Amino acid sequence: MWKFKPFAQKEPAGLEGRYLEIGSLKVQARNVIAEGGFSSVYLAQDTTHPSKQYALKHMICNDEESLELVMKEISVLKSLKGHPNVVTLYAHGILDMGRGKKEALLAMEFCGKSLVEVLESRGGGAGYFEEKQVLTVFRDVCNDVFAMHCQSPRIAHRDLKAENLLLSSDGQWKLCDFGSVSTNHKVFERAEEMGIEEDNIRKHTTPGYRAPEMWDLFRREVISEKVDIWVCHVITLFNFS
Repeated sequence: MWKFKPFAQKEPAGLEGRYLEIGSLKVQARNVIAEGGFSSVYLAQDTTHPSKQYALKHMICNDEESLELVMKEISVLKSLKGHPNVVTLYAHGILDMGRGKKEALLAMEFCGKSLVEVLESRGGGAGYFEEKQVLTVFRDVCNDVFAMHCQSPRIAHRDLKAENLLLSSDGQWKLCDFGSVSTNHKVFERAEEMGIEEDNIRKHTTPGYRAPEMWDLFRREVISEKVDIWVCHVITLFNFS
């Protein structure tokens, strides 16, 4: 359901069954509901109010770079809190594991399915969305993008894709996974900075959703929040065609 970008080696031990305190929340981690190369998401149950469930994102940060990405994701989720088309961050914690390692826990709103899973579950002729449904998805994605691009500085998500759009219990499409966001909007002139940015693009974006200007930095076009606008159309055209 969720896709997370690799930025730190995941520890072999899981959280299944563990009781955890994250800020003011007390939860028990249940089963893994999504897994990337370097992070996992668990279904977590509130131990005080058992009917409440959360998506618990777990990451191990082995260096300052990976910790910085986690802190950036937390900051963006806080700045967008309350937006109807962004998953809610309820609590977070950064724990010191010693030897320079940090453990990050993010308790977020649980949504049952991603857009990919909804499309796959329909199957056959029933897999087609009606025009109204397609426009609803497009509207919700545009609302996400508008909210990010209105921040100061402007936030580019840079990894918008069907896997990161989740269907909430109230029928709204919500964006998740803000580990790839950037506020560094510029033309990359020097070969050294081009190499650094190309590496960032390779690690933190998905090829099939990548805007044209991200493929060839030697064209010297501005890499900005507008890369998200390209993806809005890609999601709509290719997932519903």
